[in-house]
Amino acid sequence: MLSGSSPFKDASEWLIFQRIMARDLHFPDYFSDEARDLIDQLLDVDPTKRPGWSSYASLKGHPFFRGIDWGNLRNIPAPKLVSESNENEEEEEQDGEWNLTHGVRGGTGSGTGVGSSTGTASSQQAPSTPNGGNHGSGAASSSDAYSHLSRLASIDSFDSRWQEFLEPGEAIVMISKLKKIQKLTNKKVQLLLTDKPKLICVDPSKMQAKCNIIWSDDPNCLSVQLTSPAHFKICTPKKVISFEDSKERAAQWKMAIEALQNRRFN
Repeated sequence: MLSGSSPFKDASEWLIFQRIMARDLHFPDYFSDEARDLIDQLLDVDPTKRPGWSSYASLKGHPFFRGIDWGNLRNIPAPKLVSESNENEEEEEQDGEWNLTHGVRGGTGSGTGVGSSTGTASSQQAPSTPNGGNHGSGAASSSDAYSHLSRLASIDSFDSRWQEFLEPGEAIVMISKLKKIQKLTNKKVQLLLTDKPKLICVDPSKMQAKCNIIWSDDPNCLSVQLTSPAHFKICTPKKVISFEDSKERAAQWKMAIEALQNRRFN
């Protein structure tokens, strides 16, 4: 509520939970020491150590609330809201674009508090039909998508473990843990889409790059086919790779890849 953002934010739900378990907290510079201390205590991994666990007295007595007349609180006029500056509006806009490629939007999306789940669906949903048709959107949606992807790639808060697979200056645009569907067995892989652009498959158990997909801006040489909300195929002239996304973000993957393919026309 103080910052208009969530304490934990990253490119995917899995990465968010890694930050939660590691208590990877970063506070804005304008937070007071009392605010930092209160939030740090409220996000303790042990619920019994959080202020207010046994009674509200410990929470109300925190220095952050110094000067609050709790007994007379209902009779005190509410403080006036301060008008937001242009700088805050720009920061809010950046937060709003953060999760477009992950099917959610804004501070209620992939930013989350302890134990909460992904937030509301984006108002700019990617196509859900198998052929990827987006009724009436056309080139404008492709241009908007690339704009959002460029902004997403510029935010440097992805899990550092994937940096070893990137070149200097390269940024991750979209990342998910998927199942790579094969004839005999299915394998869990981490699929990375970068702004170079590149598609990289990583074996998360061995942290080794596997079956890198040759990028092409030509849809005849690289295309994405949707078979269901959770299943999609990445097709190249030499091979077709099938994936399953348990979070049903197949359409978001198609949109992200096609937006980068179309970037030269925008």
